[in-house]
Amino acid sequence: MEATKKQELAKVAGRRKVSGKVGKGISTLIRKAVFLTVSLILRWPIWVILVILRPLRLFDYLFLVYPGSDCDLDGYCPRWLAKSWIFSGKPTIGGIVTKGRAGVRGLVLVVPNTIQEFSASKPLCWFVLRRLERLNWLVGSRVIALAGMLPGVVERKQKVPFGSQFVRGIHGTVFCVMETVERARKKDVGTFQVAQIGVGHCGGALYNALYQDDHRVRGIDIRPTKKGVLLPEESRAVLEQADMVVVLTPRGSDFDPYTGWLKAGATVIDDTHPRITKKPDGVEFIKVAVGLNGVEFRPRLPGYRANWIPGCAVEAIVCASRGDCSDLNFNQFRKRAIDLGFFAHLDC
Repeated sequence: MEATKKQELAKVAGRRKVSGKVGKGISTLIRKAVFLTVSLILRWPIWVILVILRPLRLFDYLFLVYPGSDCDLDGYCPRWLAKSWIFSGKPTIGGIVTKGRAGVRGLVLVVPNTIQEFSASKPLCWFVLRRLERLNWLVGSRVIALAGMLPGVVERKQKVPFGSQFVRGIHGTVFCVMETVERARKKDVGTFQVAQIGVGHCGGALYNALYQDDHRVRGIDIRPTKKGVLLPEESRAVLEQADMVVVLTPRGSDFDPYTGWLKAGATVIDDTHPRITKKPDGVEFIKVAVGLNGVEFRPRLPGYRANWIPGCAVEAIVCASRGDCSDLNFNQFRKRAIDLGFFAHLDC
């Protein structure tokens, strides 16, 4: 009887897995069809319409996303086409973000270049930023946000200056992680040990915010390599004692080799994309994802649910609803975001 029950459960799991793959495949095909139709056929008619309707301010902010790797390009269009002059360096309409409770609507733009390409080319960074500024004026929006690591690469590595309409995304990212930490912790502040993987520019701001909130936090610096990231050997002892581990590596696979160092009962706050896949038993993994009632990405971002809002987009929404973020420190930003109703999903 027990063997039969296990076989039935295995069959059900197998059917669900196949169904999930089919659903994902259909979603990818639809996204490709929409992207190619908008990019190759409707691009200019849409921009003309948006210019005509500019006085109505249909969109309050622009949000630029890019593929995490060449493989991610397959979610939008054939890779060879994405690398051609037709798309490279040219932000293309990829969707919208609904208004919801925030009262501001976003226009999602997609550029096919990876972070490695931006890191290697200052002209590419300059070209994309200047195009975004023109599109921002054409649409009549107030704020421009860049996804992920792009703000840091553009401003700090390539030294390309941002205009006043750009947001850096640091406040938004730190807010998302902080809200997830607060909702996920099982002990009082100060009675459990937090280990933070990654203490760079954004990670440093998060470390300071956690420290100021009286968390016992230990920062672990990372060394990027072509195959991922390396953690110092002494970090093993830190991870073996940590009750909560906040992971800020670029990709989840960067941290996969170190999940065996985690102690049983630990909680991992995953702020990577794609997310961590190697998950040992006895350790809880929570993806950093916040939401706001009524706010959705249509179509959803690859690797995200429709109602998951990345930190950089959170900052754009807060700033657009306020008018700007030029004089806000993190605590003021955090209060504004909470007042708007942002909350952590705590999806495992």
